[in-house]
Amino acid sequence: MDRRRFLKYVGTTLASSALTGCQEAKLQKFNFLTDSKWFRLASELKGHLVLPTDLNYISAAQTYNSRFDSIKPQAIVRCANVDDVIKTLAFVRNNKIAVTTRCGGHSFAGYSTTTGLVLDVGLMNVIEINNNGTAKVGAGARLLDVYSKLIAQGVSIPSGSCPTVGISGVTLGGGIGIFDRQYGLTCDNLIALEIITADGQLIQCDATHHSDLFWALRGGGGGNFGVVVSFIFKTHPIQTLTYFSASFRFEDAAKVLIAWQQLAESWPGNLWGQLFFNMAVSSIPKLTFNGYCLGEPSAIEPYWSAFLSATQSTPTAIKVVPQSYHQALLAEYENSPEYYTARWPTVASSDFFNVALPIEGINVMLQKIHAQKSFSGCVILDLMGGAISHIAPDQTAFIHRNALFSAFYAVTVSPDIIPTWQNEMRNLMKPWSNGAYLSYTDPLIEDWATAYYGENYARLTQIKAKYDPTQVFNFPQGIKPS
Repeated sequence: MDRRRFLKYVGTTLASSALTGCQEAKLQKFNFLTDSKWFRLASELKGHLVLPTDLNYISAAQTYNSRFDSIKPQAIVRCANVDDVIKTLAFVRNNKIAVTTRCGGHSFAGYSTTTGLVLDVGLMNVIEINNNGTAKVGAGARLLDVYSKLIAQGVSIPSGSCPTVGISGVTLGGGIGIFDRQYGLTCDNLIALEIITADGQLIQCDATHHSDLFWALRGGGGGNFGVVVSFIFKTHPIQTLTYFSASFRFEDAAKVLIAWQQLAESWPGNLWGQLFFNMAVSSIPKLTFNGYCLGEPSAIEPYWSAFLSATQSTPTAIKVVPQSYHQALLAEYENSPEYYTARWPTVASSDFFNVALPIEGINVMLQKIHAQKSFSGCVILDLMGGAISHIAPDQTAFIHRNALFSAFYAVTVSPDIIPTWQNEMRNLMKPWSNGAYLSYTDPLIEDWATAYYGENYARLTQIKAKYDPTQVFNFPQGIKPS
């Protein structure tokens, strides 16, 4: 139904330019360190230091995206606690070695790895549910862990749909998901966090303590200001869900899209919908509408019927079924255990659209989708609006509050090939689009600061200068200090 399901269907085929993963990520220069320095660091850690000579190095170095297997870190530190993070950052500063932070390792641009040191917080994944309607979540937790623990206690938070993604990347980038029109983005449900800054200080951040940094970390991205070690979220009681879907012929796509993009403003916040264009090699793209309602099937009936009528099209299949939170977020992947260890060579790009696409823009998008015949990919359009738009664009670093919908363009091919189709799509849609989503990082975006952050970038550079003036945390599309 979305990015996660797309990865189950994609294959690997041919495509265009031949750059290696290392070239794609444009990694910084680094220092090689002596064994004695590494051994000294290892002796100070409660967690694990993994070096190229260790038997588990290959698995520890790998990210979710196999495009970047050619990048070989000098070391991976798997931090077990706050003290490990502080000692690792001191080591980084003293030895002037490049560092990148990692939770889930899902960066489409390869920013979850480096030729220097990877600081991995995956072991810091404890989840505690409090009696006051909040949950404290370790920065290394995956969405699978978060949803499983919270749902078992009758609560949840709005967040992404891929269960292997780390909570840190989702939250710090914003957090788009199927319940955000009702409850807001993941970062909108963030009450407080703990972060270790570049100089090794452990800081408690919330609306009244280091509020500037708290502002930046709600949409300003991971790896820019420090290493977040824990989050405190507002939780929401789980309730009955209804899943509804319809499949359409691609020839009806323009009519469906015209009707669908009106829903962000006409549907109540408890309804969410998505258009999924699945492109397979040498075949007609498939179009599916997927939706969720926080409520019983009867709650969606008038809205669903009105939408289907507005499409002026006859669906080839329709489904309306009640589901539990567990079924919606976890069940499919518990039945496919291979999904949790699968790795995919995927590249992506994205857009936000603040106004409905005119027919010209719709035709440009559909023609680009239809013309693709040489590799597997998808275009996914997610409704926004609702609670997302109740927060002003400058109230958090996530600026795309006025968007009616977002777009995700993805291509999966052999790891030694970098297709440009996804970025070409974004460039074609520029006359109508309003920025890009930080969590769908595209290294081919030249005006990335404006695309990701818009007018909020100037304030982000000031906060970067305050908390990381020497750029200990530095990567190609990282925020620069003013």
